[in-house]
Amino acid sequence: MTAPARYLALVLVIAVAAVASGCATDVVMRNPRTGETTTCRASLAGLNPWAQQEACIGDHIAGGWVRAE
Repeated sequence: MTAPARYLALVLVIAVAAVASGCATDVVMRNPRTGETTTCRASLAGLNPWAQQEACIGDHIAGGWVRAE
């Protein structure tokens, strides 16, 4: 294996590890007044799915919702 190929393989391993460690999961939000729940889904369809999920969570927190544990 040549030196450039080794570096490329190393970069790919680091990139895959970084992406895999940042995988988002669904977050369940609960309205403490009514007990209603909803899910802010983690989706890989967008360019930055975490931003969409964080916007969903932020909107619900602003409305008085809490994360269901």
